Amino acid sequence: MNRHRNCTGFTLLELLVVIGIIGILVGLLLPAVQAAREAARRMSCSNNFKQIALGVAQYHDAFEHLPPHGTGTFSNANDPNTTNQFRLSFLVSITPFMGHTPIWEMISQDHLGYRPTDSANPEEAFGMMGMEEFEEPEFSYPSMGPVPSMSSYEPWATEISTYRCPSDPGIGLPALGRTNYTVCLGDAIEGLDQGLWRYEASQWSPSGAAQMEATGRGMFVPRMVTSFADVTDGLSNTIMLGEIATDLGDKDTRTHPSINNGWEEGVLADIQICSSQIDISRPQFWDYASFQTSANLGQGRGYRWADAIPLMTGFNTILPSNSQLCFGGDETTIGTLPSSSRHQGGAHVAMGDGAIKFITDSIECGAARGTPQATVTLEGKGDLAPGSPSVFGLWGALGTRNQGELIGDDL
Repeated sequence: MNRHRNCTGFTLLELLVVIGIIGILVGLLLPAVQAAREAARRMSCSNNFKQIALGVAQYHDAFEHLPPHGTGTFSNANDPNTTNQFRLSFLVSITPFMGHTPIWEMISQDHLGYRPTDSANPEEAFGMMGMEEFEEPEFSYPSMGPVPSMSSYEPWATEISTYRCPSDPGIGLPALGRTNYTVCLGDAIEGLDQGLWRYEASQWSPSGAAQMEATGRGMFVPRMVTSFADVTDGLSNTIMLGEIATDLGDKDTRTHPSINNGWEEGVLADIQICSSQIDISRPQFWDYASFQTSANLGQGRGYRWADAIPLMTGFNTILPSNSQLCFGGDETTIGTLPSSSRHQGGAHVAMGDGAIKFITDSIECGAARGTPQATVTLEGKGDLAPGSPSVFGLWGALGTRNQGELIGDDL
């Protein structure tokens, strides 16, 4: 008697159908998972920003003025090994108010470290990698440290998690300690790379006073002390801090500046002067054949949290968020300096009252989207004269502290 055994299983066609269905489900689920993860990162980014804003407020409560942006030690010899050349950012001053007392104590006292190596020289900086395995610390750095680009000085090379946005993937050399949070310098350009105190003819002096009176329109003015009392436009109507994306070395227009575009006939006269240098096939990146760039690998957006130069820790409210960085001189100068982020559609700002808001790229910014537009300058006339309301619409008005612009409640 023959027995017939029924064998059950998938046919090849059925197996392919199942695999196809699983693939479709994964394809539908993956974007949702990525969106959920970015939402969590964005919330963490906002929380870090809130902590920094609170640190600034606590500093103000303690000293009755905002933490200086462009401060520190200096001498007429201007030695980068023995002074920080008046270049420390506001982030240095608030470290003890952020729960980072150990790093503040290291900075505020003499510190024994490795021989000086300035990250402004990339080859030398890369050459120092691993040197601690062969050398003993033998150089005594003074209180408040050397120039903030000094890669051999441990505090400047320390990355502080609170100063980073989790959505930003930038990490490691040629940057030192990165940051995603910067001060608002207002809606002007001229002179804000130097500020009030300037090193001229081999000596330091407050020779930028008239210039800063004219163009130092933001809540922070480089190398000058400001306070909440100076914000006559209202703390809730004035941006105090802004978010930036750090440079990844990919010639992104938001994080890698086009340089040497000139001043009177350059960035001061036309804030869109660099737009012709953008790659039309990839609008987020520069056209390699058109734009001028620095060979210095250590000069990327947000590369040094301790450094007050605009590229590292400053932004202005001229072009909307995620627009191009366009400098009049080299990468240590200034130009259009927008906020930016790795979030979709905008970037965070911290208002003077501590509120954290997300500003979209489409914010009304007046003349910034139109024909060639100039900025307020020391010798400006008409709408561009010192003391004039911002010509850059709501975005520009939010960046100025005392120009009397009216701002609605729909921000």
